[in-house]
Amino acid sequence: MTKKENSQRSTIKIKLNGKERPFEEKTVVHDWQAASEETSAASSEEMLEEEEFEWILPDEEETEIPEFKINHHTESKKRPYFHRVGNGPFKWGIKKLVVSFVLAITVGLLLGTFVLEIMKKEDIQATTTARNPVAAADKPGEEKENANASYKAKLPAMSVPVLQAGVYSSNENAESAAKELANQNYATTILEMDGKYSLFIGVAGNLQEAKSWEKNVKESGLADVWAKELSIGEGSIQLASKEQAEQFLKEINYYNSIAAEAVKVEMGGNVNEKVLQAGLQLIDSQKDATYQNKEAVNLHEKLQTAVESLEKSSGNQDEILKVQQALLDYMTIYYQLSSQSS
Repeated sequence: MTKKENSQRSTIKIKLNGKERPFEEKTVVHDWQAASEETSAASSEEMLEEEEFEWILPDEEETEIPEFKINHHTESKKRPYFHRVGNGPFKWGIKKLVVSFVLAITVGLLLGTFVLEIMKKEDIQATTTARNPVAAADKPGEEKENANASYKAKLPAMSVPVLQAGVYSSNENAESAAKELANQNYATTILEMDGKYSLFIGVAGNLQEAKSWEKNVKESGLADVWAKELSIGEGSIQLASKEQAEQFLKEINYYNSIAAEAVKVEMGGNVNEKVLQAGLQLIDSQKDATYQNKEAVNLHEKLQTAVESLEKSSGNQDEILKVQQALLDYMTIYYQLSSQSS
């Protein structure tokens, strides 16, 4: 150890468990000037080496060579690919074919059964008709029920305010009087009641309107006329369904409303547009579903004629006459149905 190092050595005393233990720390002093010179010399040598080295740069970047795998497949021709049964589109094709086949069989069986049932019913009906032929006129006055009618509809009792123009002992006398009234532009109908023949020239909405109309007619020169209420009892009619029966009942209930408007027009008044439109809608709702029963068809047509003529009746005497004639015809058919049921 040199003198210089001795001078730079420092001593630290440490006590451990009450005993002093010397500790020396050697301080190294570097010669920075000498170190700088050595570093410069080394840098100069490296620069010389760099100048002497020839750099060769590659033209293209090296690409990674993929791993080589041995292919054991030696055939050169590509084999066609076949789907196995139960896999891929072939599976769905089989399923669709099976489902279509089953559906076709099912539909065929159902159609065949349906056709057979229809043929059986037709055979039964033909056999029944052949064994039990129906005579058209065996019982005069008996109502013929339509083959399509399957619902028996009830006809409610009606009280119709009317204007009567005489009672006759024979139909011939009644028809003769009716012709004379028709020539005077009156609507007419004849009903047989209790062995006599009553002649009527119009209907009204209520008895008070009928009496007002009676007074007006008498002032016009027809003395033998009076207002009264004609009572019509309950009846029945065969219709195709309950829905038709409900529609038919609406038409019956509308009868009094249009009769009231008809009298109003007869006496120079104006038609209530709400009542008229209600009638037109009622008739229009039935245009796609006609009745099968002959009497029901007649009643519907008479009511339709009355409504359509009432729409054209403003200032037109011919249309006013058509309204009353249609309402009288409706009343006559209804009365006959009631009489047949009683």
